[in-house]
Amino acid sequence: MPRDSRTIVEFSVLYRETFSLEFLYKSIRDWLINEGYVTDGGGSNGDRWMESLMVERTSGSGAKDYWIWWRTGKQVNPYFKWLLNIDYHTLGLLTTEMMHEGTKIKVNKGEVEVFIKATLIVDPDELWDKHFLLKNKQFQKMYKTRFYKREIEEQETLLYKDAYRLQGAIKQFLELKGWLHEYSGEAFHPMKGA
Repeated sequence: MPRDSRTIVEFSVLYRETFSLEFLYKSIRDWLINEGYVTDGGGSNGDRWMESLMVERTSGSGAKDYWIWWRTGKQVNPYFKWLLNIDYHTLGLLTTEMMHEGTKIKVNKGEVEVFIKATLIVDPDELWDKHFLLKNKQFQKMYKTRFYKREIEEQETLLYKDAYRLQGAIKQFLELKGWLHEYSGEAFHPMKGA
């Protein structure tokens, strides 16, 4: 981790019911693509390398537990980089079927928890170390705490909002109560009475 990294927010979304892990996985990936954290099919943001861990454990009853880790980020400008760590943990996942719009679809029943950690990296390429005045650590510290403080706080606020927008998208997909109404994809569960 670079020397000036700041954890802005950490939280999780827990859901115990019938859902589709595949569709949840795809909807979060689509959100990351739309927000510029990854590219569709690889490239400079490294979608191909976003998944750093995938562990599956099957019990004797056939229930599956998964640990999936995604590590992604985006360079906002030369002096700021936003990182998102997204971890999926499922417990007791069983495959079942349900009717959706007249067709049977395979779904999962069990528990999923999605952990999200947002981190801000200030000067990720260490450009300030190359500046004639800022390579002095005391000047660099004073510059960050006095002159550049407003920009750092603004980036922290923007990353904080981005992380909670992702939480809102996950909650809307799973039809959980949330604070934000921004996600535009379809919810997994059909509307009652429709």
